[in-house]
Amino acid sequence: MKLKKLLAAALAGVMVVGSFAGCSNSGDNGDDNGDTSAAQTEGAGGDETADASGDGEEAVSAEIVDHKIGIGLYTDSGKSVEALKAFLDGISETIGCEFVYTTLSTYDEATNISSIQNLISSGCEGIILTADMGTQAIVEECEAAGVYMAGYLCDYYTSYTTAYDEVFGNDYFLGTVCDGRSDNSEYGTLVAEKVIEGGYKNVGVITFPAYAYPKQADIDAKFRERIQEYNETADEADQITLVDTIELNFTALEDTYLSENPDLDCIFSVAAGAGNVYPVLVANGKTDIKLFTTGFEGTDDADNFGSKGNQCYQGVMFSTPEAIVYPLCLIIDKLNGTTYSDLPEEPEVTDCSPMIVLSDEDMDKVINGAIYYSADYADAFLTGEDVVNLCASYNPDATYANLVDTVNHMGVEDLQ
Repeated sequence: MKLKKLLAAALAGVMVVGSFAGCSNSGDNGDDNGDTSAAQTEGAGGDETADASGDGEEAVSAEIVDHKIGIGLYTDSGKSVEALKAFLDGISETIGCEFVYTTLSTYDEATNISSIQNLISSGCEGIILTADMGTQAIVEECEAAGVYMAGYLCDYYTSYTTAYDEVFGNDYFLGTVCDGRSDNSEYGTLVAEKVIEGGYKNVGVITFPAYAYPKQADIDAKFRERIQEYNETADEADQITLVDTIELNFTALEDTYLSENPDLDCIFSVAAGAGNVYPVLVANGKTDIKLFTTGFEGTDDADNFGSKGNQCYQGVMFSTPEAIVYPLCLIIDKLNGTTYSDLPEEPEVTDCSPMIVLSDEDMDKVINGAIYYSADYADAFLTGEDVVNLCASYNPDATYANLVDTVNHMGVEDLQ
């Protein structure tokens, strides 16, 4: 059962969407509502019929307040962008949000700061970013403009370890939802099991640079740990040889890697293998090398997955776009002057369920039921009404715990 059905059952009778108010780009945080809620509130409304106070007192009707939200992504094309825009377009009218997009740089802080300045100048009251570069300066820009900021599919690990007080201690930074889990090392173990099961003997490992993605080393370590455990008890002829890990500095794999490792029968690329590794395998006539990777483009990686096509792809991991409801709900409530009664005092780095695809059955579920693949709002885990119900501004029974639980039930196992 999809999550939207579970939420609908759990929240039945709570949601009432009122008439749309005028655009609130002036930064008045929705104070023109003049309403109250059972959640911690500074002026947000409740359900017209729900018992917000718990003692039979009728709650004040909630009106949806219009807001303009900026979205900063690392790319402006591909399945992930198409799916995200389909989801946000689908919920925008119901939740009263206009979304404006900008494209960020992976590593150029100046470019990202300029992009955020442009979003602020366009009237955005809140900004959701995938960037972990220039975070401190970006938060300072947002604070100066009275604009709230939160993260989407990034862990802000660098900021967390080097500028915690400046970023996480800033009232205008609300937290972030990770690209999957903050610790995705489990994927390394799962892929190792598939490598062992597949009988592959010579395996290469590829990551992005540690300065940008330091936690990819944990995935590599778990993968190697499991392979080493296997080798300790396996017959010599069955043991697996692991090639030294190499880092891709956001560029395609060099052809020389294949010529220098002619016996490879498998590659585990944590570094976006669909774009950086697979085309190189094709160009060198090496699609017989099995590829486990991260990210999903929904093209060659779907057509040649598992037992299909050339069977090169054997595993992918990615995050579904609906996870954006975590920063979105936090921003909406903040702009409306409302918070969850159980909201932590400090902004958090929150996990979401990764989509881990390691079988034909898993891929079929993604192809036939995930908005990431179809870019069809009908395939989303959540409807606009569900998102409204997740906001303390509009649902007096909404909790932060439920918001976190929601983004942690968006894996393959949650698809129909």
